[in-house]
Amino acid sequence: MSPAERTRRPRRSAAVGLLVLTGVLTAGAGCSTPTAPTRVTVRNVAFEPREIHLIAGDEVAWFYDDGGTFHDVVVEGVDGNAGFRAEGEHRMTFADPGVYRVTCSIHPQMVGTVVVEPRA
Repeated sequence: MSPAERTRRPRRSAAVGLLVLTGVLTAGAGCSTPTAPTRVTVRNVAFEPREIHLIAGDEVAWFYDDGGTFHDVVVEGVDGNAGFRAEGEHRMTFADPGVYRVTCSIHPQMVGTVVVEPRA
């Protein structure tokens, strides 16, 4: 490698590094990355976790894993409640801030809470 090639290489690396750094800083400024849904597992005739906290617009994935036992997820004050399931997943988005009681109409001892905070 000639002396001229050696002096050019660092400049290119610095330029590429500057572009990468600029991209990282730009991506963090004002760009929103979609978040994964909050997962609630329906297992052992219970909601796990029993209470979750969200921001308005966040999604919950109700994951049914209770050995074929049928459950439903009834969220008071929300349309589009999860139907009867023995397995699989049902997603629900909470658009409005508030505190929501979650139950299973088949198993009244199954109770949970969804706390939704306003989006900043």
